[in-house]
Amino acid sequence: MFFDTPLQTLVEQAAAQPERLRERYAMLFAEIERRDATHQSLCEPSWEWLSSELDRIGSLPDPKSRPGLFGLPVGVKDTIAVSGLPTKAGTLGDIGQILQLPQSPAVTALQDAGAVIVAKQATNQFCSSAGPAPTEAIRGKEYFAGGSTVGGAVAVAAGFTRLALGSDAGGSIRHPAALAGVAGLRPRKGSISDDGQINGSLSGQSTGLIARSAADIALILARCPSLHAEPNDRATCDKDRPTIGIPDISWANVAPAAAAALRSCASRLGKMGYQVVSTPMWQTQDAQDDFFFVMSFENWLFHKPLMAEHPEIYSPAVYRVMRAGETIEPREAAAARRRLAGQRKRIFDLARTARVDILLTPSIPWPDIRKDAGSPRELSAEGGRFTAISNIYDLDSLSVPVERSPEGWTRSVMLHGLTVPLARLLSCARDFELPHPEARAR
Repeated sequence: MFFDTPLQTLVEQAAAQPERLRERYAMLFAEIERRDATHQSLCEPSWEWLSSELDRIGSLPDPKSRPGLFGLPVGVKDTIAVSGLPTKAGTLGDIGQILQLPQSPAVTALQDAGAVIVAKQATNQFCSSAGPAPTEAIRGKEYFAGGSTVGGAVAVAAGFTRLALGSDAGGSIRHPAALAGVAGLRPRKGSISDDGQINGSLSGQSTGLIARSAADIALILARCPSLHAEPNDRATCDKDRPTIGIPDISWANVAPAAAAALRSCASRLGKMGYQVVSTPMWQTQDAQDDFFFVMSFENWLFHKPLMAEHPEIYSPAVYRVMRAGETIEPREAAAARRRLAGQRKRIFDLARTARVDILLTPSIPWPDIRKDAGSPRELSAEGGRFTAISNIYDLDSLSVPVERSPEGWTRSVMLHGLTVPLARLLSCARDFELPHPEARAR
């Protein structure tokens, strides 16, 4: 299928043969109609909407000046506003209309680059694990599919889109990406705009991307430079081969397959000329407690007026979760923010002293976790054991597949950037990531 070709080939052929795009998208839409009834990764996909998107890019300039992502199929998490589509955030109401959300600048950047917004992507209600999405894991309904950007991860893995725009407040991009066998990026907060989305102001939440590979993510950022603004205050490493720190994970209940994938990846990096060293995890319980304390307070501030006016849109479990910060005083939250800022400075001082540029960890401790292993909240907490460090300390973080099991499923590892710019983190991942096969057999 056309949309299974290498990403650069796809956009170049789309720009060279725009007259064939409608036919190709009609075939893709037929695939979505046939298969997504099972996966439930997309929210009410519509040919009328998709046709309007094709009309929009059809009015763009001639092939020589067409933008860099011309014809690229993209999905958008249903907490991020797209003009012309509802933003329900896993509820039955149009929260985007209630809040009068403007279109996300990240969506505008992708559209200006020629991307086609295929549909919104299913998500947990208000991104809470207490209100899980209906999306089925790519490997089967008995498996856990991951956190709130789950629709995006499954849509990319299934071949319905080549890019997913989502958000990550504790692993919500990287966790489902790892479980689906694709790459997930949580960049530093604000480097991809958080505007135009439900609770985009949440301190630990960052807008990010899911694609088949780190190579695809790097190419998308290169071809759509307005999507990402690189902070440079921590990018102090200028080595061709950054130093990789491997923390001790013996304290954690990590599946043998996940631990083996980490060891294998570290060995390959060493053979490529990277210096690989042992290092502490550096994450402290105090920082973690302050982080979730602030998150609870900010969630309550956002949801308080919405809950007062529209309590009917919340499931009972999510309603209870969003009220968790109700008793927190503003002065207590402010004090926690100050302590957290000090903890963040501490980790960078430690990294520079130890001369460690990137942390390498498992993406998730249990890559084959089943639904019956616990409640969605328990499974999300288990999956976030290694992801949350990047939200707490605001690091660029990338989950990438590195090996394939005999059954054909992938194992992933995660890179957390300490002193390197995102481009260097992506370059490192490209050195060892597993090439992505064509989309799953139909």
